[in-house]
Amino acid sequence: MFEDDRVAIALHDDWSVRGHAMMIWKDHIENISDLSAAELEHFARVYHNAERALLRITGADRAVMLKLGIATPHLHLHIYPVSAALDRAAVFGIIDGRTREPRDTAFVEAAREALTIRLG
Repeated sequence: MFEDDRVAIALHDDWSVRGHAMMIWKDHIENISDLSAAELEHFARVYHNAERALLRITGADRAVMLKLGIATPHLHLHIYPVSAALDRAAVFGIIDGRTREPRDTAFVEAAREALTIRLG
């Protein structure tokens, strides 16, 4: 998808929702507050562009951003493009992995291109 010397963006394998992606900071830190001001600026710019590209290619109304670090104590954000019509239960069903969308190879290629062009 997108990768530079500090961050990578990749579609998540769980397919809980079309376009579920992860933004992974390469240096081992746990919190956004551990970033320097310059690193935070880069992180925010990449996130902004990735979210915008994911919303565009999925047609979703909003993106849910989630940072946990429970299973993997390393700075990474999940980006879930979702419909504004979803209620809390539906959104948490997506986050908890209780929903699955069929894997769409054409979408994966479109996402790869959109994220590379927008971010590269």
